[in-house]
Amino acid sequence: MRPNIDYYQGREQSFIKHLFLQKYLENAAYKLFQGRSPVFNFVDAFAGPWRNSDSESLSDTSFALALATLDNVRRILAKLGHPNLKIRFRFCERNPDSVAKLQAFAAGKTEFDIKVFSGAFEDNLEGIRAACSDIRDSFTFTFIDPTGWNVDSGPIFSLLKDLRGEVLFNFMSEHVNRHAGWDGVAKSVGRFLADPAWRPAFEGLPDMSNEEKVLRLFKAKMKEAGAATYLPDIAIRKPRENRIKMRLILGTHNQQGVSVFRDVQAIVEKEAVKTRQTIKTTESGQPSLFSDGQIVELEAQRDGVGCPANMGLAAETLLDLVQAQPGITFHDVAPRVMEQVAVRETHVKDIAVDQRKAGLLHFDLPRRKLKPQTDTRLYPASER
Repeated sequence: MRPNIDYYQGREQSFIKHLFLQKYLENAAYKLFQGRSPVFNFVDAFAGPWRNSDSESLSDTSFALALATLDNVRRILAKLGHPNLKIRFRFCERNPDSVAKLQAFAAGKTEFDIKVFSGAFEDNLEGIRAACSDIRDSFTFTFIDPTGWNVDSGPIFSLLKDLRGEVLFNFMSEHVNRHAGWDGVAKSVGRFLADPAWRPAFEGLPDMSNEEKVLRLFKAKMKEAGAATYLPDIAIRKPRENRIKMRLILGTHNQQGVSVFRDVQAIVEKEAVKTRQTIKTTESGQPSLFSDGQIVELEAQRDGVGCPANMGLAAETLLDLVQAQPGITFHDVAPRVMEQVAVRETHVKDIAVDQRKAGLLHFDLPRRKLKPQTDTRLYPASER
């Protein structure tokens, strides 16, 4: 179900975005279907299609990729003894030509439960809410991928709070960084941040880029609205220019969602490095002195998930959290560390073990266990 990079020439950042969506959806669906939810709703809020190259099957669109991925998971689990799983798709698009293509796509997939909503996402929130919450215990995954920041976030946050599920939001960093400081866009930024009086808070933040400031305010408002408890993000770069184009933000109330997010990020980051290297080698005509594997490893050690810099920052974060809340369980502290720093759960366990050996943390372990368990309580060494 992996997206085909041949369809993404000139827009390879969209390939990385779709690869992350596919990998996360796959992992989330397996866990949910085998656990607490027999119904999985997928909402594509800005479905398109636009700028896609595969005009036949539309495989390089988010909605077609999601359908293929989730149906594959359902088929595999049905063979393993889970026959009554249900997937429903709710696609929304405002462009009339794209709506027509979406409707034609749905008409050719009559075996699936697909509803197409015409018009702006914000104008269809009640219909989408009704179409997703009519079955008890259903889980809704919402993919919000606007082309900029022309989004009225307040009502969307309310929808996300009401729906039982998660959201993957594409935060368009490049656009925000370029324009957010301009007075002419103050009103639209206010709508995006669900705060018309956003400017004082923006200017009161420490010295950082416009993108980082808006991102921080956006996450704070999303949490304040009750739309998410954790909001980890991954930066996606334009491969030819190696600068941040967008950030994918996961909004979830589930600790396990944060862990899956960082696991998937570790995989996708490597694909992003390979993609950049392939473009560089192809366009320059000069072979690299290093193999793809060596380059991936070098990049991962520099700024990837679990790199030395991130491990150091995660260690500081873990200590701060434990000192602020002595006796916090590993189950509660690990996702908070992973939300703030690009490390995996296994990294947080290793950090805790190292800090215990260094006399910075104290915790007890069951016999024959070497690392913190879910219910392990962590204390500052001073409270031993």
